[in-house]
Parts: sequence; structure tokens; C-alpha cells
Amino acid sequence: MVHASCYGSPLAQAIPDGDWFCSLCAARKGKPAASCCLCPAKGGAMKRTTEGRWAHIACALLVPEVFFRDPDGRDGVDCSRVPAHRFNKECYICESSNGCALECSQPKCSRGFHVSCGLDGGLCIEYREEKSGAIVAGFCREHTELWEKVLRNHH
Repeated sequence: MVHASCYGSPLAQAIPDGDWFCSLCAARKGKPAASCCLCPAKGGAMKRTTEGRWAHIACALLVPEVFFRDPDGRDGVDCSRVPAHRFNKECYICESSNGCALECSQPKCSRGFHVSCGLDGGLCIEYREEKSGAIVAGFCREHTELWEKVLRNHH
């Protein structure tokens, strides 16, 4: 299932009547599942990148240097500003360096993880829209548990 607001216009205004296909399904037409250029996971809600590859919408939203050329339609995923070190960093969860790894936002922690691995593993990944742009913070398992403990003690 895809949230209409995540997939962008025109779905954000109204869900069309009858059958409709996401841009990935329309482009692939029965071909094997596409891989996300930002993580090793195949399938799922993806949009085409400006380089002609595919990226999960969640990965595109949560990798800080990735942006949409058309933010309303969530189209034109642009990965050109992602630094090379993100693509070379191994994910401590799946142990793959395919894709792009976020670094744990805890100071002095060097663990990296794919957005999809972090979401599947229940890691804390926060996204906020600010006037100057989006802010993303993500934490490895150890620091997610620390943050959860702090939050529990404050409530």
C-alpha cells in the first residue's frame, strides 16, 4: 500500500477511479523487480531518479542530500548531491555496501545503515520539514534504545 501524500500529485489530491499503476509498474510492465539505487531492497513504492534509476520514496525522503526536482509530485529524484562516502559505507545491519548508508546521528558513532534496513529494524529515523529544508536524524540500534529510554523517563 502507498500513502497518496507520499507518492505525490495527482494522488495527493484524489485517488483515481479504476485501475492505476505506479510509475515503477507502468515503466517495468512485467519485468523483474527493480532495485533501489539507495538501498539493496527490491520492489516497493519507487520513483525514477534523474539518472534513470529507481529509488524508494522513503529512501529519497530520508537520505539528507537527496531531493525531488518536483516536490509536490515527488518526481525527479535527484541523488547527485549524495557524497561518495555514503555509497561506500557498509550497512552494519545487512553488511552490504550496495546503496547509500546513513550515519548514526549520535556524535562519535560511526555505524551506518540503509534507510530500508533501519525502518525494517525499527530504528529511530526522524524527518522534519523546516523553512530552510528538511532535517533528518537517524540512530543505530544502540542509540535508538538510548533515545527510547530517555523518552520513557521523561513521560
